[in-house]
Amino acid sequence: MRHTQVIVRPAEARDAQDIDEFFRRVRRRYLTFGGEDWPSILRQGHVFVAQTGPLLWGVLAVVPKYRGWGEIRALGLIDGWHARTGVEMLYYKAHPTLVEMGITGLYIVLSEGWLQGPLDGLGFVTRERVATYLRHAHSVPPIPATPADIRLVRLDQIAQVARLDRMAFAPRWVYTERELAHMLVTGSRLTAAFVEDTLVGYASVQILDDVGHISRLAVHPRWQGQGIGRQLLLEGMHYLQRAGVSRMSLNTQVENTRAVRLYESLHFRRFGRLIPVLERELEGLR
Repeated sequence: MRHTQVIVRPAEARDAQDIDEFFRRVRRRYLTFGGEDWPSILRQGHVFVAQTGPLLWGVLAVVPKYRGWGEIRALGLIDGWHARTGVEMLYYKAHPTLVEMGITGLYIVLSEGWLQGPLDGLGFVTRERVATYLRHAHSVPPIPATPADIRLVRLDQIAQVARLDRMAFAPRWVYTERELAHMLVTGSRLTAAFVEDTLVGYASVQILDDVGHISRLAVHPRWQGQGIGRQLLLEGMHYLQRAGVSRMSLNTQVENTRAVRLYESLHFRRFGRLIPVLERELEGLR
């Protein structure tokens, strides 16, 4: 394989089916979405394919996020291609295009161990670690009273929610209006906390089989410390309990000690291994 001429090029819309089939076939794959989403990823993201003739050797997909960050959402290599060689080729060939398109840094929530070595070699560093927390669905505490009222989010309020999201989260964790709207129309339940007509927080929950997942919890910095996050979280937990789930789950960075204290006070307990979040700035490549 080392003598074969491999080229890397930007993917096109017509590549969607071949890329989907590639990820179904290879063993070394990191993929954070379903195959049906490739057409959308190709429209909104930056996707690169390594190939020789008609044969795909590797795929890298980066989705633009907030303030110049790009998230690696997919990375796969053909069986037999050395991991470090393949990842480096995709990265270095994609780098100029990513910079030209305004991407100043990359990050990845690294759930696949085979990528750790190659990314370390490229200068990616661990910035945070994400933990999963679980609890049984019984014995949910009552919802506390706060200055806020909890209401269901409407589609015409997504822009407001997105503005609050940008204030509440570090850039790599910010959701775009498109992502929030997609959550709302594909089955997630979004609730918002209002003080009079001011949006001060929001939460999102979804049901996956018999597990209720709290996928988002945010409070405006000026309104933190008043119990609104606990109120939103417990309102979502009561909804999941009424829906009949057996367990509830959520994810957070272990470095976010304030959030960890809240979750543990409601009997969530850490489960499984920590997932590192790696990042690398794109400036300075020679």
